[in-house]
Amino acid sequence: MNQPSHVESLTETLRNFGLSDTTEDSEHLLFRPQSDSGLALTAFDQIPRYLFRVASPKSAGTTNETWVRSESTSQNRNSYTDDIFFDLNIGKRTTIARTLNLHLRWWEKRGLRDNFVSWTSSLLFAIQYIYYRHLSQEDGSSLEQIKLYVIDTKRFPEGTFLRDIDLIDAFWESDNHRAGKNLENLRYFRKETENYFGEYLSQGSLKIEGKCEIISGKSLIEDDRLRRLQPYFREFHGFPVSNGKPLWVKEVIRLRKAIWRVTDSAQLSSTETVDRLKALEEIVQTLKPGWRFPLAIYFASLIGSGSSTDGQGKAVDGIFLKYFQSRFPYGGSTIFPLFEKIWILYDHGR
Repeated sequence: MNQPSHVESLTETLRNFGLSDTTEDSEHLLFRPQSDSGLALTAFDQIPRYLFRVASPKSAGTTNETWVRSESTSQNRNSYTDDIFFDLNIGKRTTIARTLNLHLRWWEKRGLRDNFVSWTSSLLFAIQYIYYRHLSQEDGSSLEQIKLYVIDTKRFPEGTFLRDIDLIDAFWESDNHRAGKNLENLRYFRKETENYFGEYLSQGSLKIEGKCEIISGKSLIEDDRLRRLQPYFREFHGFPVSNGKPLWVKEVIRLRKAIWRVTDSAQLSSTETVDRLKALEEIVQTLKPGWRFPLAIYFASLIGSGSSTDGQGKAVDGIFLKYFQSRFPYGGSTIFPLFEKIWILYDHGR
């Protein structure tokens, strides 16, 4: 009685061969590494709760309120339903490594089929990418057309997302691009320098309907909301450009240093804090109720690390706390203290 039936045995066999991925659930394509894949055992353990993606009508692949599809899946929806870890051999490892390198560098695929989709844990990075999309000669979409998609990763099964660094670690030795342009070089660049921005990847098609919030670039920019929230954000006409391309990555690095420096000059008075929180409230007020509190926390992190007392001895931290308690009474107190939340999200917000 304890032996599996023939049907159960067949199902398990098909699962092991990866043939059940498409019929099991067509709403996502999971990463399913085998023991010899090279992926770290802890790779799925610390996926951030929220991930961001910016897309315009000119973005590769498909991104809308229902689906996010890779470039390859958008071109031929029925042909790219294999997990990259399925049936790995030396030849496939090389192909995956080359594709991963080209995808992460935004280079032409040169005949390779890119089934990856990029996300970021950094709200700051995503916001600067809105600037890039709008100002770039290659895109130039209006702010109303450019959307910031936010997903709750807890609403997806384990295996939906992987960090780029974990995938690089699994495949870098198989990449045959020349030295200095390969995954080994990118691995060093992202691990040992300041040029890491919390990139995560999904693959194939991903149904996000009911699991996401969408914010237009226009709603962030209008009424000068972003700059009222954080004056270090530039106006569009002052954004640095070189050879017709906005220098948005350098801008992210500049903002990181400017926003989160801890000096006396960075500290805010209670009046300044209240003014910035008003801009924050305008940003989140149109969001669906379940998304307002977590995204308010993320945007609040962009105000910076300045926390001080004003001349009357009133703690600025208290201003934050009073604001969130009045606007989001169902929020932090039921889970854990507000500022523990802010600083947990702080690294991702950067």
